Amino acid sequence: MNSELYYRKLYNNFRKRFGSATPLQTDCGRLCNEKCCDGTENDGMLLFPGEEHLYTDKDWCTLKDTGIVLSDGYVVKLLVCSGKCPRDERPLSCRIFPVIPYINESGRADFRLDPRSFRICPITQNPDKYPVDEDFIDRLYKAFPPLLKDERVVEFIEILSDQYDELMEVFELFSGN
Repeated sequence: MNSELYYRKLYNNFRKRFGSATPLQTDCGRLCNEKCCDGTENDGMLLFPGEEHLYTDKDWCTLKDTGIVLSDGYVVKLLVCSGKCPRDERPLSCRIFPVIPYINESGRADFRLDPRSFRICPITQNPDKYPVDEDFIDRLYKAFPPLLKDERVVEFIEILSDQYDELMEVFELFSGN
């Protein structure tokens, strides 16, 4: 199977398994006036490795290379949208925002609030007031295992995990903890 077909199947399978779950039982975009969909031509969502194959022919977004390069030379892509997209075509990072996968100390994937979302997302700013829906987290755990069989995806999540750890260290320095 060629790479493009493999990745199309992988991410379409994720979409089917994950369904239409959202972080809150209500439309979280109403809390922040859809700030996660605002931005400039340089703002966007990181695509998981190979996910760009789902977006090469779309007129509502563009793809850009990032500075993130995996060990095999693969360059992670950034999807920049026009601010409105077909909801059922959102990339994985948008579907799970403000949560990211994280490879924990045991080498297993879990899910954490992404500290990069803190400046725009009420869920990360006030998780006690806006707790992430348990069904959303359950669906993440059900939908992610096939992705974790792909070496590029795992390496990408390891990079996200390292970035998470670095940001949390900075937050701890500034908060005095």
